[in-house]
Formats: sequence, structure tokens, C-alpha cells
Amino acid sequence: MKQQDATPPWASLEQVYLIERDAGLLCRILGLYASRGIDVLRADYAHAARDVMTLKVCVADDLGGTAEALRVMIDKAATFAGVLAAAESLPPRSEQPLFS
Repeated sequence: MKQQDATPPWASLEQVYLIERDAGLLCRILGLYASRGIDVLRADYAHAARDVMTLKVCVADDLGGTAEALRVMIDKAATFAGVLAAAESLPPRSEQPLFS
């Protein structure tokens, strides 16, 4: 199956987690999105080091409060045992405004 590299036509936000390699923890984090009714467009994970993995979650920014909900989710996920770091990711350079 080919991964599509095309930029989606809608606005999106991304969060990145550095977590211990644990499928249960991964499911708990993704469950936060489901419990709040936030649509996940893409979830990518990769091994970062021995027993450590990165999880990138891209969500649709279709609601006015999505960005604030994601900030709350970062704080909540950071309290889970096994989450080493959680942060918002900047949009790709092509999506960043030239002037603010």
C-alpha cells in the first residue's frame, strides 16, 4: 500500500509523542482523541530507540476549538505512565504563513 504524500485540502494539526514501546499506551493515547470526538486523519509511529517510539497524530482542524482541545490532550497524555514527551508539531514549511 502506497502512502500518499499529497497535502490534504483541509487544515490539520499535528501532535508528536515520545513514548515507551507499549501497544496499550498507544491505544490509550488514541482513545483520548476518540473520547473527545476529534477526527484523526493519520497516525504514524516509528521506533526511535530501544524500547522507545514516536507517535505522530494528525487531526482535522475543522472546529474552532480543536487547537485548544489538543493542548488539553497534550497535558492529559503527558500524565500517562510511559509518556516521555508530548508536543505540538509545527505545520510543514509550505503551510506556514510568510508574514504574520
